[in-house]
Amino acid sequence: MTIEDAINGVNPNYDIFGNPTYKKNCQAGVAIFEARLRGYDVEVDVPYEGDLKNKLEERPNIAFIDPATGKTPEFTKIKAKNEFDCINYLENTVQKGERYIFAFDWKQQKVGHIITVTRDSNNNLMFYDPQIGRNRNAEFLSAVKYQFEWSEEPNPPKILRVDDKEFNKEIFNQISKPTKKK
Repeated sequence: MTIEDAINGVNPNYDIFGNPTYKKNCQAGVAIFEARLRGYDVEVDVPYEGDLKNKLEERPNIAFIDPATGKTPEFTKIKAKNEFDCINYLENTVQKGERYIFAFDWKQQKVGHIITVTRDSNNNLMFYDPQIGRNRNAEFLSAVKYQFEWSEEPNPPKILRVDDKEFNKEIFNQISKPTKKK
């Protein structure tokens, strides 16, 4: 599956003016995007609600298992004061062929978001937003809340490499469904 096919099929019912459930599933979206990149023909199963939704919102890393330990992998916090520090960190961390999920809070909002970061064939950093089915340019990083900003409880941006992880089948089976054939 091409990266374009993978991103377009993650959340096919997303509509900015439509059902709000499809606008609050970015945590599932990154896991489904990763699955589609690995050849699974699945999409986000909505609605997934209750305890699972709350757990994924707090800890989206629970959708993955580290095969070396058999446990949930942990995010790495990005120590950045601004978008320039963040892009520098990502440039030095994300290697060609690797895929990471990138979780962050938006400035002056009480909501966060999570997307996928990788490199393209020209070794440029790419930011894919599976929830909305498109890529973002790095300019969005200026809207991210960084660790040393106005928050009383800092929640800095964080990343987790996922291309080398397995799926937590218990979680994955609840957030995915086979893609509807057209």
